[in-house]
Amino acid sequence: MSSSTSGPIEYVGKADRKAGREADRKAAKGAPGGGTGSRLGCLWSLLAVAGFFGAVIAYVRLGGYVRATLLGLACDLSACSAAGMTVAGWLIIATPAAMLLLTAALWPRLAKRGRVALGVASAMVVLTAFTFLPGRKRDLSDLVKGPGSEAAGDGMMWAFGGAAAALLFLLVLVYVGKAVPMVDRHYNTVAIVGSVALMTAALPLAVSRSEPTWVRAADVFPAELTMNGDRLVRTAVAEQRGCDGVLPDDKLLHLRNCYLTVRAAYRTDDSDAVATFRAVLYADDETADEVRDGLPRGLTPVGVTGDAITVMSTTHAWVLIGTAGHADGHPIAEDERPWALWPLRQVSYHFIGVQGGLLAEPDPDGEIHPRTR
Repeated sequence: MSSSTSGPIEYVGKADRKAGREADRKAAKGAPGGGTGSRLGCLWSLLAVAGFFGAVIAYVRLGGYVRATLLGLACDLSACSAAGMTVAGWLIIATPAAMLLLTAALWPRLAKRGRVALGVASAMVVLTAFTFLPGRKRDLSDLVKGPGSEAAGDGMMWAFGGAAAALLFLLVLVYVGKAVPMVDRHYNTVAIVGSVALMTAALPLAVSRSEPTWVRAADVFPAELTMNGDRLVRTAVAEQRGCDGVLPDDKLLHLRNCYLTVRAAYRTDDSDAVATFRAVLYADDETADEVRDGLPRGLTPVGVTGDAITVMSTTHAWVLIGTAGHADGHPIAEDERPWALWPLRQVSYHFIGVQGGLLAEPDPDGEIHPRTR
């Protein structure tokens, strides 16, 4: 004879327990301070709503600052190289994707404090990535600006491709798991490993296909430069992080954060004029203009000896500091100024053309002209 799993006594017990809980709740409401819990709950709700709107406002107001800070840091660390900026762009998208995967994998195993910490960290990373997402009236080029922005944008697009491939892989894996029990039993492991592999595979492709950023001195300045029929031979080329040692007073160029400095020196075969050229890279055109406006006239860069003419200007995010003089440093006569400055003008045109993507030669019939005109 089988025994029943429930009976009148059990039902009575359930009813008693339910009645007891109702009585406890009523007693709590009637007791002094019994509404504290409800008031706290209301307060937390208000704080949650205020926090949400605060996050939205911060996102809108600080988005540009966050983007500029991240790209500036990447440019500073990588010297604005194509590979470095591409990796930075890839990380902007890959990092939140990795955080989401990590959260999904660890959430069931973590205690309450661990979940809160991981949730907050993931939310901050994801919100940071959201500042780079274009909207209806802005595309990616409107958001990603400054030195190396093209490479960073390429890295982001490749990361998006890797993330899309990983998402498709996860969807396919769901159906495969239904047909293959072994895959179903190890679904989490296969999903994480496969997704990471697809995201990581996009990185070397992005780096190999990224366009040069034209910030390497040896890439910008050729060993021989031919312009206007003249042949200029490079005698020195170098680059450095930052801008220390360019001018006698380092504070002048450190008015704003400088990323790197490229240097080159040329001599020409139709005179004894030599051109020494330095270009300092900043975050954007406005910053470069601000630094240039703060440079006093008459400065001679460090390392230049003898009589020299110094010319300062800007192009895009670069502050250009060029000097012209005789090879032996003897004084420059007034009638020698036009052709003494001619090689420097040619080097400057070449650098500006490389940075702007449009090479042009200076007019030899102008005020500054070759010696043999």
